[in-house]
Amino acid sequence: MFECILVADTGSGNNDQYLVSESMSKLIKKNPKIQAVMIVGDNIYPDGCESVEDEQFVTKFQEPYKNINLPFYLCLGNHDYHIKAQPQIDYTFSKHNLNKKWNMPHNWYSQEFPLCDFFFIDTNFKHLNHLTINKQLRDTILSIQKSKKKWKILCGHHTWRSVGGHGNAETKHEKFMNDLLKKVTFDLYVCGHDHCKSLIEVGKHKIPTLVIGTGGKSYDENLFYPEKMDKDNSILEFFSPNLGACHMKCKKDSLVLICYNELLEKEYQYVSKK
Repeated sequence: MFECILVADTGSGNNDQYLVSESMSKLIKKNPKIQAVMIVGDNIYPDGCESVEDEQFVTKFQEPYKNINLPFYLCLGNHDYHIKAQPQIDYTFSKHNLNKKWNMPHNWYSQEFPLCDFFFIDTNFKHLNHLTINKQLRDTILSIQKSKKKWKILCGHHTWRSVGGHGNAETKHEKFMNDLLKKVTFDLYVCGHDHCKSLIEVGKHKIPTLVIGTGGKSYDENLFYPEKMDKDNSILEFFSPNLGACHMKCKKDSLVLICYNELLEKEYQYVSKK
């Protein structure tokens, strides 16, 4: 079995991030088999970092997670691109990366674990030219095709479907997902961007999509647009405006997602079997 924590939109450095971090620490103590934490973008608010020596790597990552002694795997969000994204990639290889806790070797990459492979993509398509987008698509297809693991998890920052304020994918992102599904399939898409939690079964493929942008900034709970599901008859299974994270359990016969609020109160469980 493989267990990890899924979260996004973390890097505020404020009390909200510390509340979620504390709940994550408690979750790990209760579940010592948890092996990693995945942060799917907006790692450093509000504008990303200037260099690998930027103090924000300390104040918005190392300090909030100092009690979590596990590897973190990250991808880039829109806020991470405001100044420049490259320092967050370079930090992976920097002497400032204490205990090698921060892992983002490229703006798209894959990571192997027992029973599952993770595929991190860069969904900031407005910052990527046509050639780069096509290369990312080819690389991602090839990585998924090569994977021999039972469960394949795709992670990107931007929402594919969402009932939150950002809503559904923009045109280039939608095309990327459709082009990907022409060649391969995956078992779960994990994203942030909207600062809420939801589980949506997307379109005709009914691919579970977890929105988990609740790691560092509170949500305006009045932003709720269920009509966004009408695009392709996607199904909203769960929604919560609360801060918190998700505990994923990858088993031989099932993929289990358990969402918690910042008080570590269980909100929802989703089980996928194959």
